[in-house]
Amino acid sequence: MTAGRYFIFVLVLAIAGFGSPAFSSGFKITFINPGGDGSFWGEVSKTMAAAAGDLDIDLEILNANRRPYAMEKLLQERLDRGDLPDYFVLVNELQEGTRLAKMLRQKPVKILFLLNTLSAYQMQVVLQEPGIENQLVASIIPDNETAGYEMAKSLISAARSLHSASPVLRVLALTGDESTPAALDREQGMLRGLAEEDNLELLRAIPVEWSSALAYARAKNYLARTTVDAIWAANDDIALAAGKAAAELGLVPGKDIALVGLNWSRPGMYAVSTGALAMSHGGHFFAGAWAAVMLYDFHHSSSQYSAIAPGKAGSAVVNFKMSAITPENVGKYLEKLGDGDWSKIDFAQFSKVITGHTGYDFSAQAILNAAGN
Repeated sequence: MTAGRYFIFVLVLAIAGFGSPAFSSGFKITFINPGGDGSFWGEVSKTMAAAAGDLDIDLEILNANRRPYAMEKLLQERLDRGDLPDYFVLVNELQEGTRLAKMLRQKPVKILFLLNTLSAYQMQVVLQEPGIENQLVASIIPDNETAGYEMAKSLISAARSLHSASPVLRVLALTGDESTPAALDREQGMLRGLAEEDNLELLRAIPVEWSSALAYARAKNYLARTTVDAIWAANDDIALAAGKAAAELGLVPGKDIALVGLNWSRPGMYAVSTGALAMSHGGHFFAGAWAAVMLYDFHHSSSQYSAIAPGKAGSAVVNFKMSAITPENVGKYLEKLGDGDWSKIDFAQFSKVITGHTGYDFSAQAILNAAGN
């Protein structure tokens, strides 16, 4: 494979050893990653690879690096190579999920959607394809609405402690890409949280398309002409960019203005530890690991679909809650997870087939427990 190709091929061959399951998995997964090795999507791949290692799964990761239609090209190239995996993990990024699923119809593979799943309309369209219903395993998505709500509540609590004398808190929201369900759900949660509060004004909700550069420019422009007490940001990069803009205008993040983010990014966690951010919600990049765990259970369960979640084939959705990193617990997270070495986590502990548990516990505390001492 020549350098400069727009995707990276990663093959994880799990090695039996400490923390591995009692029997060989003997199956293959191909993950079509809409992003690449950097930032959030890189962490999704890394957690999936760590779980694949613990569960003896052959994992192939193909990176689209956010190029338009690259996921479809990668999938077609993978189909042309033959020797197909047992499972494809797909993401409905930029609403490409319908076309991706249709490309796999009548192929001897099954499909799991990750993080961005099909909309109700898209699912209706896909299910018109003969036989494809039995190819769809499930979708695993984070509870973005609750995360947005909890971020709003934490933000207001922090802002009130900073501005106890202010009769009305003035809040600016910097939202993500409004074409994505994740951004819309977080924003809806934020609006629900703010609506429950008195003596508060939401000045504006400004979309910044997941771009830290755009967040910096728009935040600086707005802060230069408007008094703002608190900024709700759709992710850590946006929050940190807004904090940089505020600092350049003489406002100290965490003292003059409250900010919250989401992603559990290492810069975000360190900002929480210094007080610059009131919290970093998240942990959803572990969805990569949860996909591997769920497919392991599906592959090794006689009941298969019911091993994942209630519901008929293709309609099952595992909606897992994210967790907050706050000044109270950030030290523990940095100590155990701050280096981003996900191999220290025993992901076999999350499998229902291996542990005999009746449900999934993908909570932050469960992750810390599985990381050991």
